[in-house]
Amino acid sequence: MKVVLVGAGSIGGTIAVLLQEKGYAPDVVAHGEEKAKLFREEGFRLTGVYGDHCEKLNAYPSVEALPDTYDVAFIATKYQQMPDVARELLPHLKPDSLVVSLQNGLCLDMLADVVGEERTVGVMIGFGATQLEANLVEVTASAGLIIGKPDGSTSPALEELRKMLNDCVNTTITDDITGKLYSKMTFNSIINALASVTDGPVGHMLKTPKARKAVLGIVRESVAVSEAMGLKVPRFNVLPSYQFLAARKSPLSRWCIAQLLRFALFVASGNVKPSTLQSLEKGKPTEIDIMNGYISTLGKQYGVPTPVNDSLTAIIKEIESGKRPLSPDNVNDIKLK
Repeated sequence: MKVVLVGAGSIGGTIAVLLQEKGYAPDVVAHGEEKAKLFREEGFRLTGVYGDHCEKLNAYPSVEALPDTYDVAFIATKYQQMPDVARELLPHLKPDSLVVSLQNGLCLDMLADVVGEERTVGVMIGFGATQLEANLVEVTASAGLIIGKPDGSTSPALEELRKMLNDCVNTTITDDITGKLYSKMTFNSIINALASVTDGPVGHMLKTPKARKAVLGIVRESVAVSEAMGLKVPRFNVLPSYQFLAARKSPLSRWCIAQLLRFALFVASGNVKPSTLQSLEKGKPTEIDIMNGYISTLGKQYGVPTPVNDSLTAIIKEIESGKRPLSPDNVNDIKLK
């Protein structure tokens, strides 16, 4: 299979290195010739829970510079860039190519609008990674991948994709990629928003009572929206089922659950800084619109109030625009009702 990957950040870089190590020799589109040369000559390095790896990559400075057509194209850019990248890739795709979205959140419809639903594949990424340098990524969590097509169908090409990815990371196919992605989106909405408003890593973000209450608020609103959509959402990562969390009514049960989540996230994620906080620290745009902002948008569409997600989205956008500093005090402005 001829493979191309656009966007060698934390997730894309990890997959590119693992594919290269297994002999798939992906062509990798970096951001400009300087990075492409770095990846070609010095290689791309992984450290962390997958061990230490270093692979020299077949790197190109732009999609336009690609020399071939491809059976599989991975897009690992920010979601805002994904539609334009997909359009640039069109001349390099075959009629039966698969185009794989490695974005956070739910944006498969954006990809399908460009390349067609029959080519579109979503991935729920279980592993976590942090980019430390341009060509160095620390893998912080080692769970596998779940892939699927928006309509739930399968094909020989999708099975070939699964086999290729499974050589690198445990990979399964689902007939409900939308539900799986919604589940991870809810989890990402928790860790990204709360780490950002508390200005601290995941393992320390639930120190305050208000942050712990906000976790359950995010979940309750997410569940209410998914129920209005008629979407079945499975559990994700260290969390119990979202439906179980949302159903806790008494102050005591909510307090107990919040303390349990605080402990579980501390053990599982420790000093990990999620992508939104990393972006804010670097002064770069975030993807909050396809996390908490997406829950808010769907809430408006389906008539479901989402005050917690609304306020978290607004706070993070103010930090992003420079109107508000990164500070643990931002947690005080979360609207719980």
